[in-house]
Amino acid sequence: MTFAAEVKKECSRLDTKDTCCTNAELAAFVRLNGVLELGGRGKLGLSMKTENPATARRIYKLFKDTTDLTVNIYVKRKAKLNKNFSYMISIRSSLATKNFLMTLGMMDQSHSIIPGIANKFIKKRCCRRSYLRGSFLASGAVSDPKKGDYHCEILTHDEIHKDKLVSLSKKEGLIWHEFKKKNHTVLYIKDSEQITSFLAMIGAINASLAYENARVYRGMRNKINRIVNSETANLNKTMQASWRQSQKIEKIDSAIGLESLPAGLQEIARLRLENPEYSLSELAESLSSPMSKSAVNYRLKKIEKMADELEGS
Repeated sequence: MTFAAEVKKECSRLDTKDTCCTNAELAAFVRLNGVLELGGRGKLGLSMKTENPATARRIYKLFKDTTDLTVNIYVKRKAKLNKNFSYMISIRSSLATKNFLMTLGMMDQSHSIIPGIANKFIKKRCCRRSYLRGSFLASGAVSDPKKGDYHCEILTHDEIHKDKLVSLSKKEGLIWHEFKKKNHTVLYIKDSEQITSFLAMIGAINASLAYENARVYRGMRNKINRIVNSETANLNKTMQASWRQSQKIEKIDSAIGLESLPAGLQEIARLRLENPEYSLSELAESLSSPMSKSAVNYRLKKIEKMADELEGS
């Protein structure tokens, strides 16, 4: 099971007691997933599809708990080789369907479809979060935080509804980005903290904790890698400098002998030849009279300059 499927499964186990929140969740699911079916004598039917069995059971239960509509679930094996199942929640054609769509704020008194989101679902925090949950169950996806990039998205097909969903989300501190995909708009979040907050909002607490743990773990791993890379770079720099300095010192030794150098430079030169792996700090601490790192660096540069002068003479 994918991580997104696990999230939807967790959301599907939530107990929604308030009718307003149930209606908000159903309104989002129907808006993003529902297909109206015209029947005779002004009757309307409604169908919704999902590939997630937990989502199908939840939507079926929410309809049964809040309406007297005749609701059925049909299971169909997909024709593709992966043999996945799809689930259709079907509401039998009736006049009561119109009334229920009016309750969801999706249809007016003249039975015309109302775009966007009903204001009653935007005003209350519990309803906003229920609407976000219904949206995710209908057309949402989220990446596994342990694999690849952080990504959460909701697919929309109505510009007015998309703008309303963005506005609703802002009230909860969520900022969606968007891009076009054929005839749809994809709202997405890449920020791991925002995704963690979103999952908590829709009731997927375990998934939210998994995202937070993965984010902290990846952050620590990246920090450790940066430290290791920095230390490796510093070690390489030290070894390159040591090799260059040792070469210069050996040239002086072969040309005029290290004994010809002043005592301070002679000690540094011999210490460098004997300890090519030492950093400047370690050289400074190993001197008979410890000095600063900058002082050691100054003396080594002076030795290199003398070697260059001998080479040029």
